[in-house]
Amino acid sequence: MRYINKNIFLSFISFLIIIGSFFYLYLYLFKEKTKLIKFAPSGISINFEVDISNNIEDIENFLINYEFIKSYLIRLNDNDLNVEIILKEPFAKNNLNQEIIFKDGSIGSFSYFNNEFINTIDLVDSSNETLQINDYLDKSIVYLKRIFNINQIKFIDSRRYDLYLEDNLRIMLPKKIDQKLLIFLEENFNLLKQNSNFQDYLDLRNFHEKTIRAK
Repeated sequence: MRYINKNIFLSFISFLIIIGSFFYLYLYLFKEKTKLIKFAPSGISINFEVDISNNIEDIENFLINYEFIKSYLIRLNDNDLNVEIILKEPFAKNNLNQEIIFKDGSIGSFSYFNNEFINTIDLVDSSNETLQINDYLDKSIVYLKRIFNINQIKFIDSRRYDLYLEDNLRIMLPKKIDQKLLIFLEENFNLLKQNSNFQDYLDLRNFHEKTIRAK
C-alpha cells in the first residue's frame, strides 16, 4: 500500500513539474511576443506608428516604401523595443493636395505626419499638382532664400516657378535659374523694389533674352 501511495505521490509531483514548466514557458513566450514598442518623437503620426508596429518583424522591407524616411534605429531596452524614425529635411507643404515635399524630391501624404511636424514647415507649395524640384531649383533655392523672404512657391507648366513673397509680391522666374540671374537679383532687387512700377510682380521669364517686366 505504501508503495502505491509513493508512486501516486511521485506521479503527482511529476505532473506539477510538467504543468509548471508549461506555465512558465507560456509566460516567457507571451512576454516576448508582447514587447512594448515605444517611438521616439520624430514627427510621424500615431497611425503610421501603428502601421510600423504591425510590420516590426519585417521593418526594413516595410520602410523601404517610404522614401521620406532617412533612417531608423531599433534598440531593445529590457522588454521594450525603442524605435527611432529619422525623417529627411522637408522643403514645402502643399495644403491643397495634403502632401509634404522633401528637399530630395520625395513626397509624403499628411497622413504619415503629426500636426506639430506639418506646422513647422513654413514654405507653402500652391501648385495644383504637387511641385517637383528640378535641378535649377535644387541648386538655387538657398541663394533665392537669401535674396527673398519666400512664403509660397508655385510650379508653372511643369517647367518653371513663381515665388510669392511676404509682402505679396510675385517673382516670375525663368525656366533656367543660373548664376547670372542670381547675381542680378542680389545686386538689383532692393533697387527694383523702390521703383513705383513694381507693386505686383516682377516678370523674369525672358530674363535671358534681356527682357524684364514689372507691374
